[in-house]
Amino acid sequence: MKHFIFFLAVIFLGLFLAVLNKTDQSGSASSLPTLRVFGYASFTGRWGPGPLLKEAFEKTCKCKVEFIEGSDSGILLQRLKIEGESLGADLVVGLDQFDLSKAVAEQPWRKLSLGQLDVYDSVRPALANSFFVPYDWGALTFIARKDELARLPASLDDLLAPELAKRIALQDPRTSSPGLQFLYWVIRSKGEEEGFKFLQKLMGQVHSFSPTWSTAYGLFTNKQTKLVYSYVTSPLYHEVEEKKSDYIALPFNEPLPVQFEFVGIPDFCRHCDLAEKFVNLMLSQDGQRIIMEKNYMFPVMKGVMEDTAFAPLVNVKTLDQVEILSSSEVDRLLKRWTEIRRSELN
Repeated sequence: MKHFIFFLAVIFLGLFLAVLNKTDQSGSASSLPTLRVFGYASFTGRWGPGPLLKEAFEKTCKCKVEFIEGSDSGILLQRLKIEGESLGADLVVGLDQFDLSKAVAEQPWRKLSLGQLDVYDSVRPALANSFFVPYDWGALTFIARKDELARLPASLDDLLAPELAKRIALQDPRTSSPGLQFLYWVIRSKGEEEGFKFLQKLMGQVHSFSPTWSTAYGLFTNKQTKLVYSYVTSPLYHEVEEKKSDYIALPFNEPLPVQFEFVGIPDFCRHCDLAEKFVNLMLSQDGQRIIMEKNYMFPVMKGVMEDTAFAPLVNVKTLDQVEILSSSEVDRLLKRWTEIRRSELN
């Protein structure tokens, strides 16, 4: 009987210690600081670079990383303006060069202290803002399927061909960063007045102006459209991820627009030091490779893209200037576009 009581005592002691240990571990885990990263869906989602960056960061940061998803990059500023500090973001990922002036005007940001960055010469003009640093970039054009069109467009004017009526997927420039890039491309290529005359003619060619890039691209991949405005690296995505080689990025006569994507730390950050360390990870060789291979964008740091499938794609003719428009100028162009769009719908 004594042996039996002793045996029960040992079992209960073991269970008590196990529960105590589990409680201690749980309490320890819950006490870890949580870095909250606000970014667009294709960055933070399971197929984007976010999860791998999170995994790499959590190995050394003694913290947890939590993503706040913001749909398209064009939505980020709107949510920041509406929700402000209540959003709880320590880091904002995915603003482009057209967002920066408005971002600084609407929200205080922390200056970044990252030292000298070994970036490509073409990236240096994008380092002019001390509150934001670019972490990738891409050139945009139209994507088509091989052998689907009798004549592939080679210029903006070719988009007005009768066979493309209601067969072009574009993004709404008021909500989507690529949509605004397209508007800017037309204005830079044709001049403002001729550009808006062209856009008026183009309205009848467009299947729809989607609120996000992913929605527009989905119309294209579902074969509801024959063209979609996207990145020169999009065909590489299909080739690598889906083993499909029937997509092509169209080389246009007009130099292509370039989109830089930036990361910044809002002044209301709770874990500001962790946010800056996460930025350093994004700009490291390992971080840049993750972003390149998962975001399908070009890296900003040297030594990452060489000898990869991305290197040949960078040899496209692009606009030779990184222009950061003022928020008032962006608003003015969007107002003119909206007036054209409204007249088309009425």
